[in-house]
Amino acid sequence: MSNPLPTEWYKSNFLFSTNPSLIQPPAINAAFATDYVHWAKPMDEALLKKMLDNSLCFGVYELPTSSAEIAGRSNPKQIGLARLITDRVSFAYLTDVYILEPYQGQGLGKFLIKCVDETIDSWPQFRRALLMADSKEKGFYEQMLGMKEFEQGANGYSMMTRKGKGSVIPV
Repeated sequence: MSNPLPTEWYKSNFLFSTNPSLIQPPAINAAFATDYVHWAKPMDEALLKKMLDNSLCFGVYELPTSSAEIAGRSNPKQIGLARLITDRVSFAYLTDVYILEPYQGQGLGKFLIKCVDETIDSWPQFRRALLMADSKEKGFYEQMLGMKEFEQGANGYSMMTRKGKGSVIPV
């Protein structure tokens, strides 16, 4: 079964795209090395590429504003990401959402999440999306995606987790 064609959105001089050929693992690893992306850490580039290849990635790219900026550049600069671990039919786990600090305050994070929301809303058999958010981010995802805290034990269901060696979150 083939994947849907890549989708693109634009806001000002920024491109938001699910085209996997635009994803830049070195830029993502550099973001993972910052204190701002506190939930992740850099990893071997081959493993990072495998992780990204097995996800639906929404890259955020700064487009050149002049022909001088285009010279010598093969791809626009990647400045953000949202990664869905998904079957692209019924389920999605949202993770690794960031906009680099110098680009914040322009509504890019909200626009990125709108792109994610538009995508999952287009799946006719979509059942559930999950994510892990800290107390500062919780309200953003409630507002932008309609996310709610899962009430443990409600209707007999519980969410469960297992921490792996690559986790930097203390849960």
